[in-house]
Amino acid sequence: MNEQSPINGKITVIGIGEDGYDGLGNIARQILESASIIFGGKRHIAMLPGSNIATQNSWITPFDANMPLIEECLDQNPVILASGDPMFFGIGNTLVNYFGGKSITVIPHPSSISLAAARLGWALADCDIITLHGRAPEILRSHLRPRGKLIALSSDASTPALVAVMLCEAGFDQSRMTICERLGGTQERITTQTAKTWQGTATSMPDVKPIDPLNLIMIDLIAGPKATILGNGPGLPDNAFIHDGMITKSEIRAQTIASLTPWRDAMLWDLGAGCGSISIEWMRAGGRAIAIERDVKRCDIIRKNAIRLGTPDLIIRHQGIEDILAESLPTATSEQDPDAIFIGGGITTPGLLDHCWALLPSHGRLVANTVTLEGEEELLRFYNKNGGTLSRLSVSRLVPRGNFKGWSNLAPVTHYVGVKV
Repeated sequence: MNEQSPINGKITVIGIGEDGYDGLGNIARQILESASIIFGGKRHIAMLPGSNIATQNSWITPFDANMPLIEECLDQNPVILASGDPMFFGIGNTLVNYFGGKSITVIPHPSSISLAAARLGWALADCDIITLHGRAPEILRSHLRPRGKLIALSSDASTPALVAVMLCEAGFDQSRMTICERLGGTQERITTQTAKTWQGTATSMPDVKPIDPLNLIMIDLIAGPKATILGNGPGLPDNAFIHDGMITKSEIRAQTIASLTPWRDAMLWDLGAGCGSISIEWMRAGGRAIAIERDVKRCDIIRKNAIRLGTPDLIIRHQGIEDILAESLPTATSEQDPDAIFIGGGITTPGLLDHCWALLPSHGRLVANTVTLEGEEELLRFYNKNGGTLSRLSVSRLVPRGNFKGWSNLAPVTHYVGVKV
């Protein structure tokens, strides 16, 4: 919707559960009874009583195509039916992003997540909550931790078996998976088994009726002896990544991520991404990232690492530094504007540092590492012009020396950090 377009009416979003129309409060019922036009999924529309005389519109595909249809009806104050709490992984967020919060009134219903937590006695504040609906399921891997509690909204009936396979592959095979189906309705069913038991099933447990597509998964995480524990803090072991030697070493990476200062949903551009270690650790800390790498084989390595380490939404661009200089953004959209830029290669490319600096918003961060004198000269020039900090990072690792052990020095890294004011 054009930001300058006036809102001619009010949109009301009503959350509805498996208990249907009977589970709605009086206010929600009154709004539906007086509505002239209603939008919703076929399942939700079918819950309306036969006495409802509103024009009833089921969602069309793709979902974004429904927004202009709603916009055309704003003068009729359209009512939207949505699952559970529309603002919790629901359609409410999409509507607010399109129409603006001031034009939306939301009447929530208990979400399936709240109902599941109530059934199992889990404190929601202690749980990681993710959705696998329309998302790459590998995001689950970044949430694996000993004694963790994870709630995952399923995409369909096959999701529990897929989740079980990933848990077993990660050494969490004894984790307890509770599948909650059609919570709040007459067909509610709750089943608990270990991930190892669920593994290999398609859409049902043996001798049990198929899993309903409307399900969510409660996972009580138990790390087995073969589990590899990877935290969300910076500095994962180098061997956590597939790489061909082009990797920012663990100790340097920890300082680099700390200097970049990731926060939730912040966008990082990782120039000369190598194996993607910086981008992936940034995303495991809650951010979004674009990994830019000119070597096609390394792009494939980045893709594999992103899937293995739970960041499948990492955007990978097969581009060189010259391509970055030739355009303002990599296939630009406003959502891909950088909050931070890391330069791990190509620092001596004429104009690169200045170009990246110009792209950053206020408070944006530019971080760069180099191991060459030529790179140091360019960083010193930029430092003298724009300020910031320059550091020399040195790391020694213990290695065998015949029958003894000794220190081996990694190449010292010159580390630049600049914060735009």
